Amino acid sequence: MLSAVLVYFVPRSAPSKSLILYEGRTFFSTTLRRALIGKGFREIKGGFDDSHQPILSFEIPTQLSEEQALTILRQIVRRKACTLHSIERLPQTTGFTAIIDYCGQVIGSITLLKGSELSDYRLWRKAAKPQPQLAIIIDDFGFSNNEVIRGFIHLDAKLSMSVIPGHNYSSWSAAEGKRNGKEILIHMPMEPERSEGNTRQEPYLIHQHMQSSEIEQKIAAAFQELPQASGLNNHMGSLVTTDPDIMKMVINSLKRKGLYFVDSLTSPRSVAYEVAKSQGVRAGIRSVFLDNVQDKSEIEAQFEKALEVARRRGKAIAIGHAHPETLEVLKQLIKSSKIAGVDLCFASEIVL
Repeated sequence: MLSAVLVYFVPRSAPSKSLILYEGRTFFSTTLRRALIGKGFREIKGGFDDSHQPILSFEIPTQLSEEQALTILRQIVRRKACTLHSIERLPQTTGFTAIIDYCGQVIGSITLLKGSELSDYRLWRKAAKPQPQLAIIIDDFGFSNNEVIRGFIHLDAKLSMSVIPGHNYSSWSAAEGKRNGKEILIHMPMEPERSEGNTRQEPYLIHQHMQSSEIEQKIAAAFQELPQASGLNNHMGSLVTTDPDIMKMVINSLKRKGLYFVDSLTSPRSVAYEVAKSQGVRAGIRSVFLDNVQDKSEIEAQFEKALEVARRRGKAIAIGHAHPETLEVLKQLIKSSKIAGVDLCFASEIVL
């Protein structure tokens, strides 16, 4: 009896990296190939890159768009608990290359090509080990138009600006940010566990007792005010993001509008990211908060942490706020060598 109990309760050792890699590459080279062929994709060429990572290449069926092909690829890899680690669009809408990850390990790259000119394989013969990526989201635009706000807007770097709807400079911030090459998100107010004095003054606040129609109306109105937005992340929300029923309503509204979602992770009990993935919405999750402490040395340390996460995991999302200290440290970071080997990118480029 005791031996049976021990067998049942004693944790099993985790599978080795070599076993994970073997399982992943077996899926990549057999199941994935067969599934794409079954969907009408024509295999062009296979092989290995310089780092011995496997490469597959297929022609997209003429009746499918690139986005439809990408959707099919996502559905196939998801069955095996794989993820699309990163996606690189090829020039002149000729297709895309996707790096595929299984249990935290890159198992290969696949290129799906569109069109009649498919002879230049230099487009897709590249290392399957991608450059680490860091997306920086700066929250809380919309309240003012001052030197710091304009500093972020005119910063010479890929930056995602998250704008709270319903304030004096919300529309202006989104329009100016987009005009200056920034990516725009809706910073949607959501009910926190502990309401602050001005929480209920947020005109677009989503709270825990709302019906689906009310949530849809709030998000639709926010998107109408900020049409430049390609995604949404939560402002506050330590209560709402822990409620799977409310978050499913939020995510389904985003899905209808083609918006991606970033979980700001204001609560360790948040289920927002998992709900988004279960509903087939592209999503990401915050890795590091940059400026909970508005001190330059502390912000520098958090940037270092974000870069370390990006290098270790391949990608990271750092969230900061429109503070002068954050702007100053970000300017210094861009000019320094600390960021070497890490690509600054928009949040939309790494959410999957």
